[in-house]
Amino acid sequence: MFKTKKLIWQIFPSFLIITVVSLTIVTWYSSVFFKNFFLENVEKDLTIRLSLAQREISKLIVTPINEKQINNLNELIKEIGSQTDTRFTVIQTTGKVIGDSGADIAKIENHKNRPEIHLALQGTKGISIRYSDTINKNMMYIALPIFKNNEIIAVMRASLSISTVDKKIKSIQKQIFFALAITLIFAAGISLYVSKRITSPIEEMKNGAQKFAKGYLQQRLAVPDSEELGELASTMNNMAANLNDKINAVENRTTELEAIYSSMKEGLIAIDKNEKIITINKAAANIFNFSISEIEQKNIYEVSRNIDLQHFIKKALSTDKPIDEILTLNKEKEIILNIHSTAMHDTQNDRMGTLIMFHDITKIKMFENMHKEFAANVSHELKTPLTAIKGFVETLQDMKSDPDSKENTKFLQIIEKNVNRMTAIVNDLLSLSQLEIIQNDDKIFRQCDVVKIIDKAIIQCQDLSDQKKITINKKCPDILMAPVDPVLIEQTLINLIDNAIKYSHEKTEISIHAFKDNENILLEIKDSGVGIKKEHLSKIFNRFYRADKARSRETGGTGLGLAIVKHIVMYHNGSTNVTSTPGKGSAFEIRLPLG
Repeated sequence: MFKTKKLIWQIFPSFLIITVVSLTIVTWYSSVFFKNFFLENVEKDLTIRLSLAQREISKLIVTPINEKQINNLNELIKEIGSQTDTRFTVIQTTGKVIGDSGADIAKIENHKNRPEIHLALQGTKGISIRYSDTINKNMMYIALPIFKNNEIIAVMRASLSISTVDKKIKSIQKQIFFALAITLIFAAGISLYVSKRITSPIEEMKNGAQKFAKGYLQQRLAVPDSEELGELASTMNNMAANLNDKINAVENRTTELEAIYSSMKEGLIAIDKNEKIITINKAAANIFNFSISEIEQKNIYEVSRNIDLQHFIKKALSTDKPIDEILTLNKEKEIILNIHSTAMHDTQNDRMGTLIMFHDITKIKMFENMHKEFAANVSHELKTPLTAIKGFVETLQDMKSDPDSKENTKFLQIIEKNVNRMTAIVNDLLSLSQLEIIQNDDKIFRQCDVVKIIDKAIIQCQDLSDQKKITINKKCPDILMAPVDPVLIEQTLINLIDNAIKYSHEKTEISIHAFKDNENILLEIKDSGVGIKKEHLSKIFNRFYRADKARSRETGGTGLGLAIVKHIVMYHNGSTNVTSTPGKGSAFEIRLPLG
């Protein structure tokens, strides 16, 4: 895989290479220039010396050359060489050296093949730079022809060591290279600085873009000085601001939808074409006794094994029309659901799946049954005394006996008893209706002494307890304060004490116990009467429910007393409980919160 590099390591080396190449070319050119400059100056100087010496030497050369001329020539040439610090050499056209200011001519080899001599013999100035084996130095040689009668009779050569020039050039080169090194270091620093100036804003924008990608859209990038990068940073900042606004809007919308979705009492399940759950709300998950995390992305048939529901889902997925059905799910308790399905389509109007809404109508059905049962019970309870009243009234109308007879009196007493029973039923029904109305009203309680309320309730039931010679024992603290409606609590206690007396044997005891338990007030009314069978305990607070119907009618009960007790306690946000053993008595407990 291609390995990427940071931008600074692409820009910086480029700057550095350009600088190095430029400085190297300048250095090379400078070295060559200075070397040529020095050599040209040496050549001019040496040529001048050679020309001056040639005038003197040419006077001594007369052909044919003899030994005396050669000796005179050597003496003169040595003198001139010493004065000018230059080596001069005179060479015949045959290449033989006949004079030299710096060496023994007898030991010098033939010079005809020397480049500068060769050129001079052709009538031009000969120049050559080479290493001299005689003196072991780099030398510059310049040769000029000596003419006599327009003929070349000899060549005079001047030579000068250029080691000094080489040393000067090397010194200059060292200085140039030193300057080059310093310049390179400085240029590298400048290049790095410029590269960073270019890449730092880009690096910052890269880091900012990475943070934008991670969701940190509130922060903003610094705007660089350069126009292009400044516009780029401003554009990215505007983009982040727009994205942030849009994401916030989407999140707010999503939060609102989720709040609505999760707050719905109706269950909602979205199912795709493959019968997998896309999404589900809390209400629907509760219906199937699963958490939302456990149920999402599962097949709907893994969640519910109900055959009727499976048939409904298959039917819903096979049609675009909405479907409504009422189904019963049997879990720990029976749940009755009104199920409605709606086809789901995407933006291209292609079928995605179906949306199913579950509306729990268990309580509605329960209330319907209760109303039906209540109507039937009311009808039954009122029909019995009405039938008795009607029968005895017709009997009295048909009878022609003395109005003051014992038989007439008995009939009238029966009629009165049934009228009183009907009145009690109506009054209790009115009390229940009133309690149901005030259940959702603002509750205004005041601090009352519950012990005094108990005393009032006992007084109200005293006549009935005296008739059966039943003793009521009270076990309470001196004062027991609680926030209550005193009238309703007194009615509750009267109903419970009245029940206890009616279902207790003569000459027995009833105990009333009141005390504080943590954040509650507990009231317990216990008798030693006939008791209640276990199967009746969960139903005795229902309207018109009687554990012993015959005995209840004998004692004048309406079947609504305990229902009134339950509603009053519920009004106080309390709870009721009953324990009983047949033949040994019952204990009713009321728990009222203190706050």
